Amino acid sequence: MLLTGDKDRVQADDDDSNFTNLVVFARFAGETEFINDVYEGSSVRKITDNSYNAGSYSVGDYYRCVSDNKLRMRSVYLYDNGGSIVLSHPRGYYAEYSDINTIGYKDASERASRMYELRQEWSEAVNNAISSGNKISDYNNTVYYDYGVLDKDNNGTIDSITIIYKNNGAGNISVSWSSPLWNYTDYVNNISVNTGKKTINSYKYVQITNSYCKPDGDTNGYLFKDEDDRVFVSIATAVHEMGHIMGLKDLYNSKNASPVYFMSVMAKHISPVPQFMSLKEKEVLGWTDENDIKTILSEGEYSLKALGTSGADNITGYKMDIPEKGKTLYLEYRNFEDNGNKYDSQYKQMFKINGNRVDKIPLKSGLVCYLIDSDTKFPSNMYFSSPKWNYEVLGGQYNTKADAALGIGEDIWIYGDIYIRVNSIVNNILTFEIKGGIPEHIHSGGEATCVNRAVCEVCHEEYGELNKDNHKLQHVEAKAATVTQEGNIEYYYCSLCLKYFADSNASKQIDKDSVVTSKLAPEIIAGDKCIIDKNSDKAITFKSNAAFSDFVKVELDGRELVKDKDYTVKAGSIIVTLNPDLIKKLSTGEHVIGIASSSGTASAHFTVKEPETESIKETETESIKESETVMESTKGTELETESIKESETETISQIESETTSQYTFDENETNASSINTGDRNHGKLWLVIAIIALAGCIAAAVMYVVSKRK
Repeated sequence: MLLTGDKDRVQADDDDSNFTNLVVFARFAGETEFINDVYEGSSVRKITDNSYNAGSYSVGDYYRCVSDNKLRMRSVYLYDNGGSIVLSHPRGYYAEYSDINTIGYKDASERASRMYELRQEWSEAVNNAISSGNKISDYNNTVYYDYGVLDKDNNGTIDSITIIYKNNGAGNISVSWSSPLWNYTDYVNNISVNTGKKTINSYKYVQITNSYCKPDGDTNGYLFKDEDDRVFVSIATAVHEMGHIMGLKDLYNSKNASPVYFMSVMAKHISPVPQFMSLKEKEVLGWTDENDIKTILSEGEYSLKALGTSGADNITGYKMDIPEKGKTLYLEYRNFEDNGNKYDSQYKQMFKINGNRVDKIPLKSGLVCYLIDSDTKFPSNMYFSSPKWNYEVLGGQYNTKADAALGIGEDIWIYGDIYIRVNSIVNNILTFEIKGGIPEHIHSGGEATCVNRAVCEVCHEEYGELNKDNHKLQHVEAKAATVTQEGNIEYYYCSLCLKYFADSNASKQIDKDSVVTSKLAPEIIAGDKCIIDKNSDKAITFKSNAAFSDFVKVELDGRELVKDKDYTVKAGSIIVTLNPDLIKKLSTGEHVIGIASSSGTASAHFTVKEPETESIKETETESIKESETVMESTKGTELETESIKESETETISQIESETTSQYTFDENETNASSINTGDRNHGKLWLVIAIIALAGCIAAAVMYVVSKRK
């Protein structure tokens, strides 16, 4: 199994596909490589990609058209070292025994055994190719895809695998219906792929062998070109088998008889490009919308548009139950002319290799009437026969049903006295009338809810009354509130009527607001009790744990500050920084900052202090030096003592003067950012007293020294 690293991948462009078909080329033991063999200027792998992806008529395009773009298929490729996988047995091992194929199987038991063996053999080869590091890619092996695209519906299985065997160039191997080498769809579950996120396994697969030319090399009748000269093989078989991948059944039996024939691709396809599938098959695959199919409830005139076309009326079909017959009648308008859908049209832009347009098969346009067993989801005729077909087209003289559609003025008896007549066909709109004993329709199925009445599963009309107690409740667990998110109590919510309930029985309705619990009050988680020197030119930062989206404002000592002037704010949770210019204007002492958010205000305290000035330090130093000089002097005269006293007095006066000048705050400032709060004067007064006391001590010491010397 391979886990592809991003560094090794050339990622393909994203597209709108929702279904992936993995194509693997395979050849048998002893056979040469074939994927680069060229026919009409195109390699086998290019022809294959035209047939599945790129062509105007391709498998992918077919399913986009019939599904109304609901199924968008892309085919990707797995190569083994750039080539096809190689099987261990020769082709003849899986074919019938004959005089020229003596290694073939001889009976039904051996045939079944070898069919299983073939499936196991190519599965093992695919696993080996994956485990060897091969990537899935485009047809040219130049653009690579993540293995995860193989499971577009995310159900743990590969959407589809198509094994394409090398064409039997020798023509000496006989392949009969239901043999191991026949084109068919089956199941295989032993391929495993590690996508890097999960492991996905194989499920349904198609095996097919294409022919590109006659033994003499003539490609006419084997290869075709679209209007853009892209070469492709007949896609009829591939489209039919892909229908089995979707879940559709064969509409013929084992004797090759079909009561549907050309009216569905799951019966007898028109080669090389098949016709549309029927309305019933589109319906069971979910490829019709609510208004596409209506139920006939009474006699009257009805109109519908041609299947696979656009028109003024969006109804593409009608149906009506016939209970006593156990059947459901389906009606659809098929237009096989050039203005019909591109796959029903007899005038396709498709050409033979010799340049001639592909011959058309004449099919009559008009109203097609089907009878289908009412209890059948995916109809099948494989185990049925006339007159008890599971799925039958009414009318027509030919077994091909090419003439079964009703034209203008034509009618058909259905059952009892019920008959249908076509009144008009204008462009792609057909109008018909139905008369007779239309069975009384009794609404059934569906479920009434608190806001909607039940919808009949047959006619899709609403009926009955509302069921006010039938809610679609979603349980919501209780969740504790945080600083950044609201919480909620346990409650139940109806996604239909949008009401809230306290219990799972919806017996107690509650208000929407009552289920919500408020966010917790925010707190300061950084910056509280910090101290800042007012002249340091530094900012102060505080952090609230509230969500940044809840931020409202910042207050300082009860006054709102100006954002981007007084402070800045940023996320993480809420980080507020006071600017240095604001701090310089604050008084010394304690201040309170509040960071307000929608869930509350987080508060913090901080202190602004005065700096120690240089003038004070110089004065103290000078006084000490003078004292030391006096003590060392040998002259102890009275004159010197008087000089010292005078010097002391001058020093104290100088200190008082400088201190008063340094701590005076401008009382006239009225700007919003000039915050005059806290204790302005007491700190300064005590500082002056302390300095005076210090000076007194120094003076006393000097006097004592002088007196001793005397």
